[in-house]
Amino acid sequence: MFALEENHPSRRRPLRVAVALLSAMALAGVSTVALQHRSGSEPIVLVPQTTTPVTCGQTITVSIVIGNDLNCPSTVGLAVGHASITINLNGHTLAGNTGHYGIDGQSFSAVTLTNGTLSGWGIGVASNGAAVKVSGIRATGNSLGMILVGTGSSATANVVFLNSVGINADGPNIKVTSNVVRENSGDGITVGGAGVVVQTNQSESNGSNGIRDGGIGTILTGNVSNANGSDGISSTTAPTATVASNTANYNGSFGIEASPGGKDGGLNKAKGNTQATQCKDVVCA
Repeated sequence: MFALEENHPSRRRPLRVAVALLSAMALAGVSTVALQHRSGSEPIVLVPQTTTPVTCGQTITVSIVIGNDLNCPSTVGLAVGHASITINLNGHTLAGNTGHYGIDGQSFSAVTLTNGTLSGWGIGVASNGAAVKVSGIRATGNSLGMILVGTGSSATANVVFLNSVGINADGPNIKVTSNVVRENSGDGITVGGAGVVVQTNQSESNGSNGIRDGGIGTILTGNVSNANGSDGISSTTAPTATVASNTANYNGSFGIEASPGGKDGGLNKAKGNTQATQCKDVVCA
């Protein structure tokens, strides 16, 4: 345990020493989970974070902070083995093979997967469980960056790039929010479930559609979908979708191509797209 004293002129040397100790900890791969500060002259208390080494193909049954990278040429990276646990990759990379999943979530519910890189897999993150949360993941060089099938799951603040397809939301009531999805060779984000929310994502420079909606009752709002090979947002097979407040510029076909039966929520914008009308079955400024 280390203590950081408050910044008082007579105490600057202890502060510098404590900062040096913290820097040494960072170089040694030690991370922190909490900084506690009380009022008055009491110190800030640093609590070291315990990490655990893992091996290729290991089944994780308790919450864990990963302590190492993995390179798995012939097995799954890690498998989830219990509900309601957190797997924190702690900035590490799970590199693998196209025949397996980087993290196999199976059907366990309320699992949190966070803070690391998945590279070279058939699917970076694959989960069938309900209420699974995937956040802070970098998925790159996979056939499919991530797929969520379980009811009420979410993908938030991930960076998904240079895969064949980026994010697939294929279950009911999934939320795909605030992700960066770039330079995937196919679609950036695909929707196949009912009641999916796709909101405030940045989907750019993908080979096909930035966002392709094939679900039921999808809500597409506040997304930026630029410079994709086909439509910025394609919702032609989703007649009950709501499309509102999206921006879709410089795409290879329409900026937004909606469905005649869908709901135009307004405030959509499009310019510089290959199709002269810019948008179809939705009004774009």
